[in-house]
Amino acid sequence: MEETIDCDLLVIGGGMAGMSAAGWAAERGARVIVVEKAAALGGSAVLSGGVFWTAASRAKMQLHGGGDPALGQVVFDTYPDVVAWLRRRGVDMTPRMDVLHGQGYQIDILGHIRGCADLVEQHGGFIVLETETTTLVLNDDGAVTGARTHHVDGDVTIQARATILATGGFQGSPKLRARYIHPSAETMLLRSNPVSDGAGLRLGEAAGGHVAGTNPHFYGHLVSEPDRWDDERLYVNLSQYHSDHSLLLNMAGARFCDETRGDHSNTYETLIQPGSRALCIWDARVHEAYATVPVVSIGEPLDKMQTALDHGGKGIVASSLDALAAFATDQGFDGTAVRRTMEAYNREARHGWEVMDPPRSEDHRPIDKPPYHALVVHPAITFTFGGLTVDTGAHVLRADGSRVAGLYAAGADASDIFGRGYAGGLALAATYGVTAARSAGWV
Repeated sequence: MEETIDCDLLVIGGGMAGMSAAGWAAERGARVIVVEKAAALGGSAVLSGGVFWTAASRAKMQLHGGGDPALGQVVFDTYPDVVAWLRRRGVDMTPRMDVLHGQGYQIDILGHIRGCADLVEQHGGFIVLETETTTLVLNDDGAVTGARTHHVDGDVTIQARATILATGGFQGSPKLRARYIHPSAETMLLRSNPVSDGAGLRLGEAAGGHVAGTNPHFYGHLVSEPDRWDDERLYVNLSQYHSDHSLLLNMAGARFCDETRGDHSNTYETLIQPGSRALCIWDARVHEAYATVPVVSIGEPLDKMQTALDHGGKGIVASSLDALAAFATDQGFDGTAVRRTMEAYNREARHGWEVMDPPRSEDHRPIDKPPYHALVVHPAITFTFGGLTVDTGAHVLRADGSRVAGLYAAGADASDIFGRGYAGGLALAATYGVTAARSAGWV
């Protein structure tokens, strides 16, 4: 006979979003059950550098987040509350630092996740690992009242006053990547946990939630071609964060995006190019200032070109444009066009950067100091931005805009918080986890 368990809050997913929601609600008296498909808590958060940051102002959130302005505003407005909560609980944090177009802290991710698990257990709840949620349970009015789960030891139905989907997105599913992002995304490298395969979307949609499928964007980075991809350290070490100060050329030897919008944006733009690869070119100035310096002050300094070459990357350090063009040709790019594009870019950078097409909205300095560095780069995905349609309270919405009663989505299971841009993945997860818990009644 199938076992039934009652709780106040059911959280499906034990990553940054799910555990933040669970810990917040438990601290306020909720009996919480967390169901996690993986063998351990943490999701992709524990693979990150632990930098908890977001945009420095409302204007920067709207400019750089690129999603629904009202949904992005929730991240900005809730972020100070989450920081205060982390401090009050004694989670280790560095002094505040500048990060891209914002500010933040490196935090003890594992300490936060474990602390939230402790809160759940201290208040009568529990964590269930290696357990799949097979379906959500609905009452006669269409409200979600819990879920059915499957574990090797047996099936359990969990009845709950509120249910939060926080399974981490769909980046782990090649099929869903091809459907919602781009056909070429099916074979894209994955730089996060493989468990986040769209379970939240499937569960939510089956319960009446809306998946618009209109946001193809994602957070990721351009990486050099690896000779192996079985070491999580390579996710950072092979990422070419400095592409926003470089030039990106497609197979035809042409620029195709405003590189200065950020490496995360460049990753999507490269994905949709023919062959889903690009030639990333920078010079001695960029190499010294950006390609050998960590993207955040706490990071490890690495020579990105040498690291790429050491791990199977296809690149060259060239003393002349002729040598660079020859390398491009050898890699299947139009080497003649590559040289022509480089010369045209530098000419415009010196005398008329305002007419560049595509534009360079920020760093439009010449790239003309030899030696030149050229590296073949490919897109790699960390988490998706498209998911279930939600409102600013993290309620899951139907296609007609009405709420699916009892159901919430947080983190990468919620759609359109970010779009073409990015303003902090850990912040997105934690703030929407807390927002969902608040909306469910634990303010």
